[in-house]
Amino acid sequence: MVARYGDTGLDFHTIQWLETVSTSSGLFDQSFSESVIDSLDFDESPDEAWKCVEGGSSVVTDAMLAKIKTKPQLNTRVTRIALDRPRKKTESAKMAVTFTGPTGTEETRAYDTVFNTTTLACAQRIDLTAAELHPAQKDALRALHYDASAKVAIKFKTPWWITECGITRGGVASTDLPLRTCVYPSFNIHDAPTAPAVLLASYTWAQDAQRIDALISPDSPAGEDVLRDLVLRDLARLHARHGITLAFLREQYVTHHAYSWYADANSTGAFALFGPGQFSNLYPFLARPAADGRLHFVGEAASAHHAWIVGALDSAQRAVMHAFLRFGMRADAEDVETRWGPVGEVELEKDGTAHLQVAMGCLRPDEILRTA
Repeated sequence: MVARYGDTGLDFHTIQWLETVSTSSGLFDQSFSESVIDSLDFDESPDEAWKCVEGGSSVVTDAMLAKIKTKPQLNTRVTRIALDRPRKKTESAKMAVTFTGPTGTEETRAYDTVFNTTTLACAQRIDLTAAELHPAQKDALRALHYDASAKVAIKFKTPWWITECGITRGGVASTDLPLRTCVYPSFNIHDAPTAPAVLLASYTWAQDAQRIDALISPDSPAGEDVLRDLVLRDLARLHARHGITLAFLREQYVTHHAYSWYADANSTGAFALFGPGQFSNLYPFLARPAADGRLHFVGEAASAHHAWIVGALDSAQRAVMHAFLRFGMRADAEDVETRWGPVGEVELEKDGTAHLQVAMGCLRPDEILRTA
């Protein structure tokens, strides 16, 4: 977000204050459209309400896993994805995918279509040199910005924020202290006031998360005395008007767990958060197929709803519809849209562009127009 004082009527320090109370340090440097979309995602309709899944989000993924016939192959890493074009016109192209199993054994399999659902950082580590990516798609994998995020959850002997501070609803408190955002849970507000409870004591993004990340151990909570003391001190200051002291919180403390998504090799970043110009210049290439229309990038980064499951679902629907169009199965693509509704970037109507996106994804690298 670029704030020009003459346009906004706000001085530098006012803009800094707005960033402090509304988001994380440095996020106003990112794409303005990200802030608008993020705001719209939270613009709740009066007819809708937030829901809490009893047991956590794993309940949803476990239910999805039970539905599918072919189960995921775990502890297996994809090292190469390549387009294998046929030598004879009577043969069809295939996508060659090389796997490395838990024992280090390599295996290559052939597929008609590949849906890549890794984060862009993980996709960049896969050998895609023979996948015939458009140059802008290579740039997208390398340059599209991901935000940092870290969480520190603390288990206390009692839900003191309820009993001592009167915070009886789920919500958040923002501060300029290092913990930045404290999240009060909604799932335990009816539990016994003497039972142990977990507080998401610190939820940070951007530079705030990077600074917290420096105190997080891979073996959390071991080796995190500095982090623990910092967060407890900040919690005491944040709730000081209710008589909460550092000594009280130390007595209430049971254990904690901290996690940083940039330190996770399977994500290498929390969620996409594009920088200025990246939506208009790189995102359109990420949203269209590659490798003869047989390789699709799927996930929240390949959608307009970054950081949300709905973004992953939207991108998956778009990729499936593009795959149907690639193989002449337009009726199936239309059926998907009828069942699940229209999705962004896929225009199936008569004057739509979906077929053009698929066609451009089929171009060979030497067929791409380049500037002199």
